[in-house]
Amino acid sequence: MGRIEIVDKLNLFLDKHAPFTEECHVLYTLVEIRKVLDRENNRKYPILRFYCNWSVHTDKDSTKEMEVVMKDIYEDIKKQIANPTLVSGKTKIIGFMYMEDLQAEVLKFLQEYQLPISLTEKSNWLEFVKLFVKILVDQPIKTPSVDIKQFAFLPAAEGCVRGRIDFNQNIGQYSYYQFGNAY
Repeated sequence: MGRIEIVDKLNLFLDKHAPFTEECHVLYTLVEIRKVLDRENNRKYPILRFYCNWSVHTDKDSTKEMEVVMKDIYEDIKKQIANPTLVSGKTKIIGFMYMEDLQAEVLKFLQEYQLPISLTEKSNWLEFVKLFVKILVDQPIKTPSVDIKQFAFLPAAEGCVRGRIDFNQNIGQYSYYQFGNAY
């Protein structure tokens, strides 16, 4: 099957299933995207490729791109722990929970292959994220950066996301950081 056939299949699927209502919709989309990226030897979307891989592996080693993201999250968490009263507005971990970097790359991918972009629109994206987080629960990223031992999403109530970041060395008295949010 050539690239065009995979893109055509993905186009039909996205037209038929937007917004996504089941975890299998997310998985199918990510697997098909990964096929396109591989067939085209397309390296323009490293974050997207990472998430495609993460979705089908029960534990995942990090990549250079994800290491940068996790390093930023770690530095943000250090600041929060050192001075919690200064924390206001959006943090790096909130952006990660909403998968904003992934959303940007998915949008560019869909545009490049002339696929419908409705998946990346706000309400559809939130549904995608809710379903995707359920897939990633208990599929940790091992050593995503020098300072982080493990990153994992945790089981959560419907419409919520929870996660835990274990540190290689304590930040103050803390050996890990838990986060959560409702969508």
